[in-house]
Amino acid sequence: MTPPSTHTVHVLTILRGFDEAISSRLPGTKVVNVRTTDLGFDGEIFKKMSRRLTDEELDLVADAEILLTHSSTFVQILKRKGPDSLTRLRWVHCMAVGVDDLMEALGSEPPFVVTRSTDAAAPTLMAEHVVGQILCHERGWRPIYLKQLSKDCRGWGHFQEYRGLAQLTVGVMGVGNMGSATAGALKGFGCRVLGLARVPRGAAAAVPGVDRLWYGREGLPAFLQECDYVVNTLPSTPATRGLLGGDVLSGAARRPVLVNVGRGDVISEADLLRALGQGWLSAALLDCTEREPPAEDSPLWTHPRVAMTPHTSTIANNDFKRESVAKDFCANFAKFFAGQPLAGQVDWQAGY
Repeated sequence: MTPPSTHTVHVLTILRGFDEAISSRLPGTKVVNVRTTDLGFDGEIFKKMSRRLTDEELDLVADAEILLTHSSTFVQILKRKGPDSLTRLRWVHCMAVGVDDLMEALGSEPPFVVTRSTDAAAPTLMAEHVVGQILCHERGWRPIYLKQLSKDCRGWGHFQEYRGLAQLTVGVMGVGNMGSATAGALKGFGCRVLGLARVPRGAAAAVPGVDRLWYGREGLPAFLQECDYVVNTLPSTPATRGLLGGDVLSGAARRPVLVNVGRGDVISEADLLRALGQGWLSAALLDCTEREPPAEDSPLWTHPRVAMTPHTSTIANNDFKRESVAKDFCANFAKFFAGQPLAGQVDWQAGY
């Protein structure tokens, strides 16, 4: 049943067509496109997401009851106008999985509901990224490409040995939607897959594709001992910040490769460089870092055992993203007015 037309959804995003996508799914609801400039979806997406909102846009948002936007955009609204200006706001839905910046800006649970994307496509996209990075690293495709660019034919006929995926033990930190999809993809290629969960789940809550589970900080040392690759999919919470810091990686007996697709603050840049320098990690494949992007003089840029991508493991093209997020939001819209629990609602006690 379509919610009554007395409700209005305000949409503020740099991505094209979201207002039309919402309108087509909620024909009885007024949808307001708050964006006053056409920015589009291209290589400058993150720069555009952080642009200064116009006064007209801020005035339109102040009238919102329901707001669909990016968490970074909402943080700017809070900083410039203050939460007290959003007197009509009942619900804000953020278009990404991570909302740690928004939670930090609010400080405590607000009088309106906050949900994050439960984008059904994102776990698969992240799993594809992880498998691709492991394959690229194991088979040496980056150094081979550099030899090609420099026309270096020395040793071209000598084949580099590599391990097949079925020979690897991969540990996945975080076995929620993102982590379990990654675990399942790796298991499909024959990997032995280990999991690290936040809290004990019990035998009845086994994770498909995970051969063995450990729990929390207490289980982390034993988990690390068996890994060839450590894949972090954890969000940023008080419990996960610095989880791989200090000397914890010194017990990683197989000198694993770190693949970070969760949040960069699971290990500080200083601790990461130390782990690489001490040989506790053999390499780091980073889709996220403590500071994004790293400082211009950061050693990460030129480190021979570091490869970085700009936090894009779950960013597909605009059409793909639009349809997935719109479907996600509209399913929650019906639940919101039915008084039902919302998918992706922020748990302020758990910190994510």
